Amino acid sequence: MTQHQTPSTEPLHIRISDIVARHGEPPWHEALFSDGRNNVGLICDAPGLENDAHIHNDFNEWWIVLQGTVIWEIGDYPPLTAEAGDVVICPKKLRHAIKTVGSENSLRLHISAPWSNHELPGDRGNILQPFPDQSELPNLLLSKRSAMLERFGEPPWSDGLLVDDRNRANLIGHGQGMTNNAHWHPDFNEWWTILQGKLTWEIGEGRPMIEAKEGDIVFVPEGMRHHISSVGAGTSLRLAVTNPEMLHIYTDDDDAAPPPLA
Repeated sequence: MTQHQTPSTEPLHIRISDIVARHGEPPWHEALFSDGRNNVGLICDAPGLENDAHIHNDFNEWWIVLQGTVIWEIGDYPPLTAEAGDVVICPKKLRHAIKTVGSENSLRLHISAPWSNHELPGDRGNILQPFPDQSELPNLLLSKRSAMLERFGEPPWSDGLLVDDRNRANLIGHGQGMTNNAHWHPDFNEWWTILQGKLTWEIGEGRPMIEAKEGDIVFVPEGMRHHISSVGAGTSLRLAVTNPEMLHIYTDDDDAAPPPLA
């Protein structure tokens, strides 16, 4: 049983490159943080390594591939191949097995429930089943970064890749110089994985600006105002993870919430 982690009360800038540099050869895993809804960790595997197939009966598990090529077997569906920038979702009650292929080590974020248990084994059936409808977002088994860029075209744009009882994950595309409207969330922590480009975060009052690039993670605690700008050339992509209701407060006199924290 995974242990519960306490969410940070301070903003976090997690540089995946720094974590990789601290570790030796794979396989390895590092717990990164909790947002109160999920435990998030980083897994590194070498080509040819695979996990023990298992099932989660009471939550959807999902992953963000940061490096390498990884094959997922989900349920009795045909295998899925994911690469850097892709998002994979395994619905609850379906077996999943994961194998790294290709010539480089893989890196993937796993997003699991705090009560996650990986001890229930799962067997693959003898007959492959056809995929369910995979034409419309959200909750595709595989959301490929390249397909999303082609689908949405020129920024700005935003759409949900995942919506369930714990989370909403929105993929946001912005061009250089584009910003969001500064806001805060009174009752949940938000975090982002940068899938492409460079962005900055202004958080609270008098805090250093966070400058994040592809592969980085930024975490902002509930109640802290944040303003995000896309500063690099081309289209930036960030996956924003909130609770399903995703209440946004934009003005200090909004009766729906107390004023933001510094």
